[in-house]
Amino acid sequence: MGEAGNIEAIAKLVSERLFNWFKWYKFPLTDVNWECVKEDHCKKTHPSDVVFYYLDPYTGHHIYINTDLKSYAKDSITKTSITTALSNLSLSVDCARVSQDWQKLYIVSDIDYGDVGGLLFIYNHDGDYDKGLSEIVLKLDSNKLPIAENTKITLMDPITIRRLNNVVVDIKDMVANEKFTKSNYTFFYPDLVRSKRKGDEWDQPASIEALTAPWLTLKYKASIGSGEEGYVIYYHRKGETVDEFIYLLDALSRQQLLLSNKAIELRLTDASKIAIVNFEKAKIEYLSVWGLDDSREAQINRIKAGHIEQLSQYFSDIQIGMRDNDK
Repeated sequence: MGEAGNIEAIAKLVSERLFNWFKWYKFPLTDVNWECVKEDHCKKTHPSDVVFYYLDPYTGHHIYINTDLKSYAKDSITKTSITTALSNLSLSVDCARVSQDWQKLYIVSDIDYGDVGGLLFIYNHDGDYDKGLSEIVLKLDSNKLPIAENTKITLMDPITIRRLNNVVVDIKDMVANEKFTKSNYTFFYPDLVRSKRKGDEWDQPASIEALTAPWLTLKYKASIGSGEEGYVIYYHRKGETVDEFIYLLDALSRQQLLLSNKAIELRLTDASKIAIVNFEKAKIEYLSVWGLDDSREAQINRIKAGHIEQLSQYFSDIQIGMRDNDK
């Protein structure tokens, strides 16, 4: 494998390591070109770098994520490169929904087939990109992107990927320290007004929506002692205001997590230095609104907040090449 091939392999390696811990499945078939069946696409084939899938928590149907893996240096992350990648991915997802060729390759079962979405996974292989893509995305002309109606295309930028990698490292650390086992954690989904969670409670994946939400809630069953259950909430916002934490507490109350009397840990993934102070202020203000009720105060004070360790995962093309030679 040459240098370019090694660089391309970096994004594949990172994505596999991440999504495995978020309870996604990956098809072993990778880097496939399949026939385009839509004349207006003006293409002979579409690519699938890798296809991930998981059971949707609310429908119980398989969601397939046709994934375009990009490993860019800092200077390659531009409006042009992102527009081109999003356009090509949108066309491939639109075609995959109706392509018998693609579905023969990747659909697990017609019975619980749900939908196909797209994921543009942009890994920064030189570790030198220190900002999100928000500025670039705001400059994109969405009207020029060929995203079909009711099609979900998700962009994961280097900052998001680094944040999710830190979450995975934190989960691995808890498993290694026997807080819980890999089979005794799941991702929490509250019952909604019009739909309830489907499937085994202890085998829920982190959906694409959950991974890109302001926070991600993990539920676990302790490995030792009485096997008590608890929650870890990975909070991705900066925590620079008291109001955002009041909103969080209100959301947890509506999801009835505060009534469970289970341990709740709030883990800040990329927050400001004053975030924990603001969280403590939010608890005081939240309680003042509800009145000084002893039981509610105990529920709120059960939530312990802290920062998770910030790591910078970086793979060189030489390191990847050596890894392949060791197989």
